[in-house]
Amino acid sequence: MKAEKISAILKFISIVFFALFILLMIFSIVSYTNKKIFITLLTLFLLFIIPFFIFYKYSVKIYSKNSYKKIKENKEKLNHISLNYSILKDYQKAILELKEKNTYILGRFDVIYSLNKNYKKDMKRARKIQEAMINKKILKNKFISSACFYEPFEIIGGDFFDYVYINENRILFIMSDVSGHGVEAAIVTSMLKTTFRNLSNSFNSVSSLLFEINNYLVDTLPADFYLTMIIADIDFESKKINYSNASHTPLLLIKDKEIIEYSKGGTIVGLFKNAFYEEDIIELNNGDIFLFFTDGIIEASQSKNKYDIYGINKLKKIISANKNLDADALMTIIKNDFYEYLSYRSPDDDCSMFLFKVK
Repeated sequence: MKAEKISAILKFISIVFFALFILLMIFSIVSYTNKKIFITLLTLFLLFIIPFFIFYKYSVKIYSKNSYKKIKENKEKLNHISLNYSILKDYQKAILELKEKNTYILGRFDVIYSLNKNYKKDMKRARKIQEAMINKKILKNKFISSACFYEPFEIIGGDFFDYVYINENRILFIMSDVSGHGVEAAIVTSMLKTTFRNLSNSFNSVSSLLFEINNYLVDTLPADFYLTMIIADIDFESKKINYSNASHTPLLLIKDKEIIEYSKGGTIVGLFKNAFYEEDIIELNNGDIFLFFTDGIIEASQSKNKYDIYGINKLKKIISANKNLDADALMTIIKNDFYEYLSYRSPDDDCSMFLFKVK
């Protein structure tokens, strides 16, 4: 701003000197009478014209310098504005891309939410179907009373139990535990139920039935599937159990003064064709309790420590302490103790129990 004022003043002075120069020149021409006067006027003329050129040149220099500075500043401002505009444009482009991606993600989320909703509905239906497959009907007659418990790790699971009547006082009971959890294990249990029901029509002995089921599943199942299983021919009237255990958890018999584990049988089901299975006979007395269960009960843990488990001894202890209760009340006590041990959280495996009490 100061340079502009100086330049304006110098321009004004230059114009004044130039005007005086013109006047003197006119005056010298008009008033020329002798040489002396002309020299005087010429001297004055030079005195005015020289400062004019000096001031004019200096004013132009200042103006040019100032103009260059202004041009440079304006150029920098334009570059800054151009840079800001470029940044703004890139930012707007990024915002637009983010909006498009957000719209896509929201669209995908809606699809995933819908699929998840349908999956949950399908799983609920599948659970109803599986629960209908598992025979939870309580056996209660003049010889025996019973109670059962079933809790899959996921919505559906790989534990299975069922029974069919051979006659009015005799049943053929099965309990199995399929490797794995969820849908695949549940499909295997449905196959097992069909196989068990079909083969039980021509039932001869528990060992031969187990042999036939094993061979069928070896031919049918993929190589990485296997099952533990126990089959029992329970005669309520004669108070006898014929059983065969294919690497399943032991059958517990709780008598008046002792608890006995029964595990006689053979290897797991579904891996080795023509596997051999033994069977054993158990004599029952009035007041005896016998329990079928899966490993999800005794292997349930309240921590990540694999040695900190509910365990078979704890199961024996709670049954022994409450053996005078009826089957239903005793099962309630066992379940409460089990969940109290787990701090009422869900177990990490499918869990099943079927308890009988001889009258």
